[in-house]
Amino acid sequence: MKKLIIPIVSCVVLPTAIRANIDPKVAEICMKATDFEGCVKSMSVPKKQDSLNLSEFDDALAFFKEGSSLRALKSVNSYLKKNPNSKEGYILSAMINAYDLSNFDEAISDIDNAIDIDKDYAYANALKAEIFYFNLGGSFSKTLKYLEKGLSISPEDPYINAIAGDIQYDNGFILLGGDAFDLSKKPKDKKALSIESFENARKSYEKTLANINLDNYKNLLAESSYVLDPTYLTNAYLGDTKLELYFLYKDKRERTTANKYLEEAVEHYTQAISIAPSQEEVEKIELDRDLDLVSPAEVYLNRGEAYAWMKNKFNKACNDWKVSKKMGNEDARDNVRRDC
Repeated sequence: MKKLIIPIVSCVVLPTAIRANIDPKVAEICMKATDFEGCVKSMSVPKKQDSLNLSEFDDALAFFKEGSSLRALKSVNSYLKKNPNSKEGYILSAMINAYDLSNFDEAISDIDNAIDIDKDYAYANALKAEIFYFNLGGSFSKTLKYLEKGLSISPEDPYINAIAGDIQYDNGFILLGGDAFDLSKKPKDKKALSIESFENARKSYEKTLANINLDNYKNLLAESSYVLDPTYLTNAYLGDTKLELYFLYKDKRERTTANKYLEEAVEHYTQAISIAPSQEEVEKIELDRDLDLVSPAEVYLNRGEAYAWMKNKFNKACNDWKVSKKMGNEDARDNVRRDC
């Protein structure tokens, strides 16, 4: 057997490198240097400018999460001056402008910059659809073009599907004239289109729920836009969607489908309640950041509504309404006074 010969310098340097957790490539390069430790330090310390740039982006993201919008915008603008080809930087700027500052035209401009950098940036296309539709009053048909671009690139992405669900859910009500009351008086063709829109919302929300915790769909920017847990919210939204589908299919006298959706609505509300934040926590965030969030009181109210339409479940409906009333919900208080 041939004896392995190791240079003496290796015997001295390598254990030290291992103990110091030095990158093996750095250690290999510096082996020939007269000042090994100095070489390692020089190679291992990140460039000051790169470190600063990363810090500015991270600062902007942290400020955005805590609601410090002006500090977030200042940090991301500084970051973009040094990194003009950062698509993530432009999307963060768009989110700050749209969600915190109501600068919707600026947000769209930021998103367009990100898409110019990467035509296949799926989340950017979906975010553009959301802001265009909800904040700029854009047409549903044009919104779908932006949305379908994002979905065509990443059809299972939970964050893109969450946006798709929100848009389709809202459109379902618009088709009915803004509400789902008195369905017998709504035009038949509008009800059919509304069912289609709510069904599309259901499918999108179900994809969100199925994929939201998968590592391959990790998206720090999208995650930062959620003030509350997305799994909690998606379950609540799915409950709402399936409750509306119950009423629409009931109106069509498709009892089997209607009752299936009613039972599933209760299941989603129950899951949302099991992981919900406290009512006090939600109210504090709403007050501090001037937001309108889905509170546990609303979920209890809506589950009570679903129970009220189920056979032999009215006591459960009253119990939910009483819990919601105790949390301060006025609609639940009215329901208790009138029906319980």
